[in-house]
Amino acid sequence: MHYFLDDVLDSIPHWRENPGNHVFILPSKRAGFFLREKLRLKAGKSLILPEIWSIESFVEEISGLQYASPLDLQFLLYKVYLDQKGTEKESFYEFSRWGQLLIQDFNEIDRYLIDSAKLFDYLGNIQELHHWTPDGTSSPMIRKRLAFWKSLYPIYIQFRNTLEQKGLGYQGQIYRKAVLQTPDFIDKNRSKHYFFIGFNALNKAEQDIIQNFLKQENAAICWDADTHYLDDPLHDAGLFMRKYRSQWPYLQKNGLRGIGSHFQNPKNIFVTGLPKAVSQVKYCGDLLQKLSRESMENLDNTALILGDETLLNPMLHSLPSEIGGVNITMGYPLHHSSIAQLFSALFGLFQQKTQDKWRVKSALQIIRHPFLQPFFRDQALNSEKVCAILLKEYPLFVSEKELLEAGVSKDILELLFPHKNLGVHQVIKQFIGLTDQLLPSYRQRNDVLNIEYLDHFKNLFTRLGDLCLQHPFVSDLKALKFLFDQLLSEDSIDFEGEPLKGLQIMGMLESRNLDFKRVIITSVNEGILPSGKTNSSFIPFDVKKEFGLPTYKEKDAVYTYHFYRLIQRAESVHICYNTEPDVLEGGEPSRFISQLLNDPVLSSQIEHRIIAPKTGIHPDAQKAIDKSESLLVRLNEKAKSGFSPTALSDYIKDPILFYKKVILGIKDSEQLEETVAANTFGTVLHKALEDLYRPYEGLFLSPDAIHSMRQKAPELALKSFDQHFLRGMKASGKNLIALRVMEHYLDTFLLMEKDRLKKHKVKLLGVERKLKIPFNTGAQGQEVYLKGTVDRIEEVDGNLRIIDYKTGMVEPRNLRISDWDSLRTDPDKSKAFQVLCYAWLYKQQHSVPNLMAGVISFKNLKTGYQWFGLKEAGRNYDSDLHESVLLNFESQLQMLVEEIFNPNISFEPALT
Repeated sequence: MHYFLDDVLDSIPHWRENPGNHVFILPSKRAGFFLREKLRLKAGKSLILPEIWSIESFVEEISGLQYASPLDLQFLLYKVYLDQKGTEKESFYEFSRWGQLLIQDFNEIDRYLIDSAKLFDYLGNIQELHHWTPDGTSSPMIRKRLAFWKSLYPIYIQFRNTLEQKGLGYQGQIYRKAVLQTPDFIDKNRSKHYFFIGFNALNKAEQDIIQNFLKQENAAICWDADTHYLDDPLHDAGLFMRKYRSQWPYLQKNGLRGIGSHFQNPKNIFVTGLPKAVSQVKYCGDLLQKLSRESMENLDNTALILGDETLLNPMLHSLPSEIGGVNITMGYPLHHSSIAQLFSALFGLFQQKTQDKWRVKSALQIIRHPFLQPFFRDQALNSEKVCAILLKEYPLFVSEKELLEAGVSKDILELLFPHKNLGVHQVIKQFIGLTDQLLPSYRQRNDVLNIEYLDHFKNLFTRLGDLCLQHPFVSDLKALKFLFDQLLSEDSIDFEGEPLKGLQIMGMLESRNLDFKRVIITSVNEGILPSGKTNSSFIPFDVKKEFGLPTYKEKDAVYTYHFYRLIQRAESVHICYNTEPDVLEGGEPSRFISQLLNDPVLSSQIEHRIIAPKTGIHPDAQKAIDKSESLLVRLNEKAKSGFSPTALSDYIKDPILFYKKVILGIKDSEQLEETVAANTFGTVLHKALEDLYRPYEGLFLSPDAIHSMRQKAPELALKSFDQHFLRGMKASGKNLIALRVMEHYLDTFLLMEKDRLKKHKVKLLGVERKLKIPFNTGAQGQEVYLKGTVDRIEEVDGNLRIIDYKTGMVEPRNLRISDWDSLRTDPDKSKAFQVLCYAWLYKQQHSVPNLMAGVISFKNLKTGYQWFGLKEAGRNYDSDLHESVLLNFESQLQMLVEEIFNPNISFEPALT
């Protein structure tokens, strides 16, 4: 196998004669590292190595300026922005949301040597056209917007000048300066030979700099490309080189040096589709294990390219243990660490604090956080118990006193939940103190990694404090959080390893100029490889085209070249893509895969397959539960306390559900309810209706009573909402909407009641009436009680009505039956079953000649009262609960209860 860097050195034999006079410039520092090793191996003796530069460092050397850090650029740009007159100034946090974008645009403008005055004037004129009006008038907001666009050029000029006075610059500024300095630099270094190696997409500044060197006899350029795509006028991989070949005088005369025909050599290309990212990393782990078992030498010439670099952590956990040397070119990003997530959660906690209360959701994040658990154990804090109390008692906000009552010690409160609202410097001091408090717990456990993390973050917060002292405009927690995220994004923990041996794990850009016999590439999906359309810029697409700035089309061509260059010398290529595309894990299979599959030369060498994890068909884990002696004893105990209509409906729906909820007493797990849940909404509405109607119990309802209830309804709804959910907090957001919906329901219902009173006399007999009746099962010595709470009992024109309130959707079909057995077998008839239960319970204690039972569905108020109905001839339904109707229901009830107690009938899961 031929390697590009070997071929380059073999084509320049005279470098050995005087290596100190040779200078090699490459696209990246990593390629320079590999070139240095190649030079050492080929030299065969001790010598002074040639100079090796990355293009960025070389341009910096020519310019005489130094790169400023991203944060320093942000701070300086903000100061320049504040100096501008006639524009409204934003806070540093608001500025930070677009400041970095502006710096990126400045970079592009300078790297491509654009006439900046003309461009910014063009942008300002576009904005004026957008906001043009026939009468020439404009609003203050539009005038401020136009003033901002007009200020961009003065900001650009002042920003550049201020940086240059300090001997600093951003990348584009340094490139533009280097173009001017190149002739002098060449004159001063005429004795040296310059070689530009392995470039592809060059900005205008790089093109000018390289062409200036090529005009001299002591410079050359070597390209890393293949005729397969270079000679194809439609292939994006050769887009830039074809353009340079036709435009550069040097290339018109000398041609492209270093072009090969490697795609003519046979290859084994495997294109594998797998569901989701985790399947890809697991597959790669299995593949590496197979290679290592065949021969460990296989991995010395293997590269694993992570198209999506966020897969680094799961990939590391999927590597087989028998792999020896692994070199990871990427550092482990600190923002992925557990401690980084802890401090981000603390920022959220502090930012959402009210005057004296903490948001429960944020407090739970902290108390549950895995990084704090060793410390909590040392402090004898039962975090699970505290969380259970918060979930049950405090759905929205919790005070310091309530946290103490829940079991949080005063020391932990001061450390994690400080009483005062903290300023920027106090928060930094608090975080440094937290790292000091956590260190002993991890030292005691000899947890080297987390000790390293804590030291690292302590230094980070110390640096953050220094920055805030230097820049007083960082005055709020939002701005501080932005700085924290910026520092975190720039920081990583390096992996130890042998950089030139073993498996190489890297990103796509780090593979430039490097060749491997075996290449494995993950996440080859649209939106990842290539990255797709992204236009984060102040400069519109058409303006970029007009001025010759790169767009997403050129960026796609860059990725196309990297992809094809990576596989052109490889003998074995494994390409993985996600078969289940989504927003986070990329789109459909990449266009690169389609190109390969349709390539006239390569398609015959490709094996395309779809792989899915092995998933056997497992029987339902939920097995039938036999009624043992102890279970029957428990069942009898529950029967004495009483079965409710809801409990019996649960049995009809799913006997296992009845077993868990009624027999075992297992409640639904507590969930944080920041937005009122449907069941809580129902509880609140029931309570509000009870409070409205309770004063009229035993009385005939009148229009005046309804009018009075309508006046009181909003107040009672809020009172009930506060009692069952808000607990002293103000309703806001979705909860405020829920409260308004509840008020609307109540008012609509009461208006409906008012209309009903025009036609009927209504006497309220009971509200939330509790009933409990013994039920005769026929079994000797068996006590069974049925119980329930009837929402409303009333007499309408002398006829009794049992009413059940439902906040969900109920339709007439849910209350109508044609077959009595359906009450025991069809869960859709649970509403009919429940109202019949209430009617039967009431009938056992009261002699009632005429009786009806039904529901009011607040999601279906337009239907009005919906009554139980038994199908008669045709389409008619009888709603009167005659004695025979209740006897038939009692017979069904008897069969249901007997089935529950029958020891020979197990509790079986419902059929799905």
